[in-house]
Amino acid sequence: MGIRKELYEWELLGKDVFVLTDFPNAGQEYSVFTSEYGTSINEPAKVSEDEFVVIERISCKPGVSPNEYALDGTTLTKWNPNMFIQFVINTTGYYRDPQNVYSAGISGMASPYPMTAHRLKYYDLFPPIYITEDQTWDVRFTLFNDLRKAYNNGLFTQIQNNLVLAQVFIDYTLYEGTDAVLAKKLVSLGVPVTVSSVQWLRQLMLKSKGMKTDTFEFYLKAMRIIREKQKKERKLQGIATVSDYEAS
Repeated sequence: MGIRKELYEWELLGKDVFVLTDFPNAGQEYSVFTSEYGTSINEPAKVSEDEFVVIERISCKPGVSPNEYALDGTTLTKWNPNMFIQFVINTTGYYRDPQNVYSAGISGMASPYPMTAHRLKYYDLFPPIYITEDQTWDVRFTLFNDLRKAYNNGLFTQIQNNLVLAQVFIDYTLYEGTDAVLAKKLVSLGVPVTVSSVQWLRQLMLKSKGMKTDTFEFYLKAMRIIREKQKKERKLQGIATVSDYEAS
């Protein structure tokens, strides 16, 4: 019970001998949790009735050109995929194209994993994604550089063992028990759910113990206090929006 920071990493690795069925088809979408490729756990991610999940970051290995590879003889020693990831809640995709049609998602070039001095993040998942009880969620990847075709065309005969071909990273916070209840209350008040906002609401309720706290006035006051606190935090971090400044 409580609040837990969770980090999930999916990887697709080389295995020396190349077997076509060990690697995904280009242009086709696969789940990082339930597909037969990579380090999948073969189990869908579902939120139970006493949980609340906040997805804060998703990212993947960057790459664009089909020529981003290296060989040692006929052994593939480097491969950068043209990779996209899509977030799905139940059957609804989070990312849409300008025509509001389901898309492949966000590119690893915009949200790279891992980040380095030459791979800076250009995309931020703000506001984060909320997942409530009885919802199933998934992160799905699509590779557009065709590993199978490259092999069939004779580019390589095997892949270096444990060579990282593709990666997906998910950063989320899991709220359980009473913290999940507080998180849901913040959503109903229109307040962003963060560790600090949940803890702040808990403190307010503890201070008001014995009083009739389930009134509109109490929650309105709590909402205003938390919002002002978060605006100050965002200004200090240099990420406040224009509306943050106008409202202050």
